[in-house]
Amino acid sequence: MGIAKNIGQRIALDGEGGSARRRKQGVVVSYIYTAVQIVVNLIYVPLLLSTIGQDEYGLYQTVGSIMTYVISINGILSAGVGRYYSMYKAEENEHMMESTLAIAKRLYWVLSIAVLVIIGAIIPVFRGAYAGSFTDSQLDECSIMLVVMAANAVVTFNNAVNVAAINANERFVFLKGVSMVALAAQPILVAIVAHFYPNAVIVTFVILAMNILSSTLQRIFAQCYLKIRYTFHGWDKKLVRDLLGFSVAIVLVAVADQVFWNSSNLVVAYFYGAGPVAVYAVGSQVYKAYMSAGMGVSGVFFQRVSVLYHHDRDMGAISALFAKVGRVTFLACSLILGGFFVLGQDFIAIWAGEGYEASFWIAIVVMVPMTVDLIQNLGLTIMQVEDRYLFRGIVYFALAIVNVVASVLLVPRFGVVSAALASGLCMFVGNGLIMNWYYSKHIGLDIHLFWNEIRGLAVPFCLATALAVAAYRLCLESYNGILSFLLGGCMYLVLYALIVGKWGLNDYERNQIKNVMMKLHLIKRESDEL
Repeated sequence: MGIAKNIGQRIALDGEGGSARRRKQGVVVSYIYTAVQIVVNLIYVPLLLSTIGQDEYGLYQTVGSIMTYVISINGILSAGVGRYYSMYKAEENEHMMESTLAIAKRLYWVLSIAVLVIIGAIIPVFRGAYAGSFTDSQLDECSIMLVVMAANAVVTFNNAVNVAAINANERFVFLKGVSMVALAAQPILVAIVAHFYPNAVIVTFVILAMNILSSTLQRIFAQCYLKIRYTFHGWDKKLVRDLLGFSVAIVLVAVADQVFWNSSNLVVAYFYGAGPVAVYAVGSQVYKAYMSAGMGVSGVFFQRVSVLYHHDRDMGAISALFAKVGRVTFLACSLILGGFFVLGQDFIAIWAGEGYEASFWIAIVVMVPMTVDLIQNLGLTIMQVEDRYLFRGIVYFALAIVNVVASVLLVPRFGVVSAALASGLCMFVGNGLIMNWYYSKHIGLDIHLFWNEIRGLAVPFCLATALAVAAYRLCLESYNGILSFLLGGCMYLVLYALIVGKWGLNDYERNQIKNVMMKLHLIKRESDEL
């Protein structure tokens, strides 16, 4: 009782100051989580390839691509639950807070049953569709993995209300901390267990076990620490409609996102079998890591955009912020993209091993057009503030369908890389042409200003990358090995810093970099030098 009383007192005393502190901690821990996710993925892929082999990894990626569609069902409710629970919490309406979680919990039970029925229907269809490219034993493995991953989806669905409640109470450090520990522990457990049972099925069992553990901890935290209640007060038809209808645009984008990024694995598997899926998956892991690294900036500016739009209606200031954030994001993205141009082929060879040469081209033909989307990611935040996000959902969904059709037509004729090429071209048309037209004509952003600002960085970046590629190919590549790889990386960083720093950065950016270097004690403050 004493412990419970102390916990209650801590919660009661945790006022607005604690809330602001938790939000700042949440931003920091989100960046840390993203960094850990990228590092773990870089370790995880070669670990899986070395323990279960290329074909088994291809099976795992094929089944995983199917399950991402199923998991996306979670988006039907998750955004709505978080929104309405937070709204009622702000109003201190405990009755509706409890009703929101209780009704959502029952809706998730229905979705869980739907998932089991869907997987039961998918298994025979999958076996029939892939009978020509997979062996009987591989089909059996995929069937088992689908069942295990369906159980994993049920666990995720039934824990969603706890995650929503923890988020609404702004306990971001706990939520991300648990996810981070599970993320880091997963490859360790896989390495241990796969040593004795080297197949893809065991990987799915480890994922299920880690999800059960994480969900249990989150449930205990929500119920025992935060005192969350799920009391059912009867069906509220309006609330049910609101929960299901709130996130139409967000869900449309989420589903399109899964179709866009995961259909290629299924198409490659259909025409070529499990091995080539592994080759494609290695390339996709690179561009997905690139995507994660490039998306960390824009979300921080949501509140700033809201103020500029709702209070001032200052589209000039929003356009200036759009260009400013775009330049900062381009600096981060171009540094990674140029480095991959210089060292990518050797990186793939060191990271994944022999037989994955095509993975470099799979990654690069997606990363180049993806850069446009990443540096304009704040545009999506602006669309959400203006409540125009549905257009993005419609465009993205249409492009996802075109991507699937193009992949089906190109892959059997031109090979695995053509699936990535189809995705890259769709991204260029959708994110590069259509969205820029929409930003200019319907949102009112100054797109000419944006691209003039980006051009000031893009030209020096291209020069630095071209010089680094030429120098690496002529002077260092023939030596091979880790040493030449590291020397090539250092050479690229020096060229990038000198050329982009001299002819690309503006005064504001130079001052920001200087301030960071002073905080890290890499250079002395001017007052210290006097």
